Amino acid sequence: MSIIFEGISKRFAHNTEREVAALDKVSFKVEENEFVSIIGPSGCGKTTLLRIVAGLLKPDTGRIEFPDREELPKAVMVFQDQGLLPWLTVLDNIGLGLELQGVSKVTRHAQVLEFMKRVKLDGFESYYPHELSGGMRQRVALARAFLTSPDILLMDEPFGALDAQTRIILQEELLNIWRMEQKTVLFVTHDIDEAILLSDRIIVLTDRPGKIKKIFDVPLGRPRELHLKDDPRFIEIRWQIWNLLEKEVRKELKLT
Repeated sequence: MSIIFEGISKRFAHNTEREVAALDKVSFKVEENEFVSIIGPSGCGKTTLLRIVAGLLKPDTGRIEFPDREELPKAVMVFQDQGLLPWLTVLDNIGLGLELQGVSKVTRHAQVLEFMKRVKLDGFESYYPHELSGGMRQRVALARAFLTSPDILLMDEPFGALDAQTRIILQEELLNIWRMEQKTVLFVTHDIDEAILLSDRIIVLTDRPGKIKKIFDVPLGRPRELHLKDDPRFIEIRWQIWNLLEKEVRKELKLT
């Protein structure tokens, strides 16, 4: 599933006299099964862009195309707060998307149990979200998203609230699942290292209204491991991205 963004602009009206421009003429293409990260200052329209892809918002101008598809693709969002239902067990939370699709209970449970083994959640079927760590709850959210077989996976800072060690482990888990499932992924993050480690390409947005500052190809092969952070290519692209972001963040904070 590839995605073409053509001149996407979006403004939000807070009242009859004041508008905030979130995005301004954003154009790029995401290839089929590509992992693309979007990074930029707070409020630059990153989440807005995901919501437009998901069909939750309409752009003011511009359009999104899905080549070679007559019907709208299935897009699933994964958020920082996981969005788990506290009254459902892990088994039922993961299977919720399948249930909404009308999959029978027997078939649904069989698929969920198999996927739980892949994400190392087997043995926690009858647990409730409040009984799990933050990292385990996010694994439940990832399993639920992938199990619904979306065409596009939209991830809005899914690991932002986790501690550094848990975040690293879940980054590796995400890459493992993505490698097996091969989905088109749009991933929003504020973490430069995370973007480099996960992505095929990284889109850097300017301060509000978000425009494309630069698109980076990540020159690292796959599979990827943590030691790549010592690779000179990793270090070079990190500094290139930070040099661009620093200027935009300073503008956002009015430090220039």
